[in-house]
Amino acid sequence: MPRRTFSLQDMESDSLLLVEGIDDARFFMAFLRDGLNTTNVQIVQVGGNQRFRTFLAETLLVSENLTNLRRLGVVTDADTNAAAAFQRIRSALDDAGFPAPRQVWDTAQSNNLGVSVAVLPDGSAPGDLEALCLRSIAAEPLTACVDEYIACARAAGGEIAEPNKARLHAYLAAAGRQPGLRLGEAAAAGLWDWQSPAFNRIRQFLLDLADK
Repeated sequence: MPRRTFSLQDMESDSLLLVEGIDDARFFMAFLRDGLNTTNVQIVQVGGNQRFRTFLAETLLVSENLTNLRRLGVVTDADTNAAAAFQRIRSALDDAGFPAPRQVWDTAQSNNLGVSVAVLPDGSAPGDLEALCLRSIAAEPLTACVDEYIACARAAGGEIAEPNKARLHAYLAAAGRQPGLRLGEAAAAGLWDWQSPAFNRIRQFLLDLADK
């Protein structure tokens, strides 16, 4: 399982993928292993979307193994503003002295290091990893039932603070797919269709990172 902390001796690959938290790490580990049949990318969780700057400047930049790094990917959620999320990562990369791509999905190259940034769900829309997974099941009939459930709960006075997470859990329950699992755990259990067109952009991002 990906570490919560990352020491200077922990770099085991020339390709690193930085993600926000443990659930993201589980998801992308499953995607790489089961969806792309590769383990060529080391996944590191930084501890939240506000921790990328600290990790880049105070941990990765001073790593004794930094010269071995060839590819660096950063994945973050758009939340309410994809452009702001991207600029936050771009600024953190630039301030730490790493190549900083000008646009989401692009790769900035300097010497032997290429750096790319993905903002979920698609680089422009608000949302998160959960929103991306919801897109992968959007054509399934059960999603209409899930939407009705969310609407009914709200009409009845229910407080749904994280609707995308609520939709995913409702879908997993309705489909008989272990509703108690978190998103990353569901990925590890093989419950997402990695060939869904919804994953095309992030799939290519990961393939490029794995150099496949």
